[in-house]
Amino acid sequence: MSNDDYAKKQAKRDADYEREYKAWVKSLPADERKQLEKSGLATPCLQRHGNGAPDHDMADSPLASHTPDIAALVDHDTDEQGTPPMRDATEILRHLVADVISEGNARLTVECLAVALGLSAYNGESMTSIATRHGISRAAVSKRCVDITTRLNLPPSRAMRSELARKIYRQSQLKRNNRPEP
Repeated sequence: MSNDDYAKKQAKRDADYEREYKAWVKSLPADERKQLEKSGLATPCLQRHGNGAPDHDMADSPLASHTPDIAALVDHDTDEQGTPPMRDATEILRHLVADVISEGNARLTVECLAVALGLSAYNGESMTSIATRHGISRAAVSKRCVDITTRLNLPPSRAMRSELARKIYRQSQLKRNNRPEP
């Protein structure tokens, strides 16, 4: 079949569709027709270029791209879906890399980051097992996880106590040891 044959067959199908659509719209009650007009659906949408778009080539659309527009993500406050700006992600990565570099034990910092992000739940890792492996207390691991969530502005993961729970626990420990709260 040549391109010319296809174009003729498609033109006939489009004409049939357009005629049937208009007849259907005409058959609707007046209030439903008004709703269709208000929505922009009162006339049939025909693909005049054979590419899914009635008025332009889809290859010119950013939706046809398989990679994101990095410049747009960096330059604008939000993308089309309203997600946070790329600057926030970059800032978080800067803090993360600075934390890993500045701490004496990079492996411990990365494991604490995994706990803070909730990744440790996938392999059964606990703060106690991390502490044992590194020869420190569970409280030290917890403190490092809290520091990470604070610096990266993250909510505590399920493996961590909430801020309120930590405050209550701290007060009970101070009472138990007969020390005033600072």
